[in-house]
Amino acid sequence: MKKCVFTIVAKNYIGLAEILGQSLNAHHPDTDFFIFVADELNDSNNIELPYNVIIVKDINSYTDDEWTEMTFKYNLTEFCTAIKPACFQHLFSLDYQNVIYFDPDIYIFSPLNDIFYKMETFDVILTPQIAGIHVIYEGEHPEWAMNVNGIFNLGFCGMKNTDITHRITEWWKTRLKDNCFADRSTGNFTDQKWMDWMPGLLGNNHLYIMQHLGMNMAPWNFFERELFMSEDRIMVRFRTSDNPQSEVPLVFLHFAGYNYSKLKKGVIERKRIENLQEYKDLSLATDVYKQAIMDNSKVFDCFIHLQYSYDTYENGYPISSFHRRLYHGLVLSGKAPSSPFSAGKDSFFSKMKKKNMVEILKFDNLNQRNIPKLEKKKNMIIMLFTFLYKLMGYKRYAMFLKSLYNYCRPELHTFLLK
Repeated sequence: MKKCVFTIVAKNYIGLAEILGQSLNAHHPDTDFFIFVADELNDSNNIELPYNVIIVKDINSYTDDEWTEMTFKYNLTEFCTAIKPACFQHLFSLDYQNVIYFDPDIYIFSPLNDIFYKMETFDVILTPQIAGIHVIYEGEHPEWAMNVNGIFNLGFCGMKNTDITHRITEWWKTRLKDNCFADRSTGNFTDQKWMDWMPGLLGNNHLYIMQHLGMNMAPWNFFERELFMSEDRIMVRFRTSDNPQSEVPLVFLHFAGYNYSKLKKGVIERKRIENLQEYKDLSLATDVYKQAIMDNSKVFDCFIHLQYSYDTYENGYPISSFHRRLYHGLVLSGKAPSSPFSAGKDSFFSKMKKKNMVEILKFDNLNQRNIPKLEKKKNMIIMLFTFLYKLMGYKRYAMFLKSLYNYCRPELHTFLLK
């Protein structure tokens, strides 16, 4: 039975994908590995890779208009996840029967035999974000964020080539064309939140949920999982005492949000999850991954600095998240420009420039960890709302707060371009 593993990257993460492929090959040399590049890769960027590299644009899963719209309205993460079902479909068309997706920042420590075994019976395999029942939740990643992001983490997904997965991938692909935003206000979180539908759509006969502690271990579940060594093998058990104890091998760990360039130098730095503890036992895995990056520094360094092709207008000016979502608002109203990347006369870019919307914004990557003088800014906002309350009175203020929901998304501000 033909089986394969694949990942999706922009060209700067090809080095990470190479490392993932090597970790797979160490345990499954008979399993094909594919790197789908959701980007434009010039010949000058290519170096010889032992794995199959597929440019997603070349598989013709989308029309030119769909491709242009999706690459402009979605940021890099949203776009790479939006095309995931199309990549599954392409591999099914090549007659692969068992297909596994991994995020490029995953490293495989043990064989995937349990997953392939379950794929003999089930059509779709998923892993939950959290595997234990924690009545008193002590994770650094808040539970409300888990609810927003989805029950399952789509850094991993296994699918068998069957009629039902053909239907599921087409269902998934259709929704991700328009609804793959990371947008809390609409309840969307890229491709991932849609997988919450799977238990209802597939039921027990077609869906298997792997609750194995050693699968998809990641920063959001470090609080519940502890690494330890046993007979030269990295093992996992519950870090907390509120669940029945079990000890299993570490199969794959998701190094999501790490600064990989700094990790290569031995510095642990993450870009996500506020106040995440640096659990000492994690070094058992991070030391392995760090060494893998160092051993592959040639290909890692060759690509890590490259810019995403759909990150700028044709004049090189960066596309901000506000630009992307404002454009999406025009798409929804049927008024989208046919060439949004253009910077010429009467272009989307030129219209925004006339409205003074083209200054480089510094808040695209802001969060509560890196906003300067956060508490002072919060107090200023509180003062503003206090003033509005005194100005409006209780009844109008309550109505005003309720109406803010209708204006919290940039898509709803296309009137600014009139």
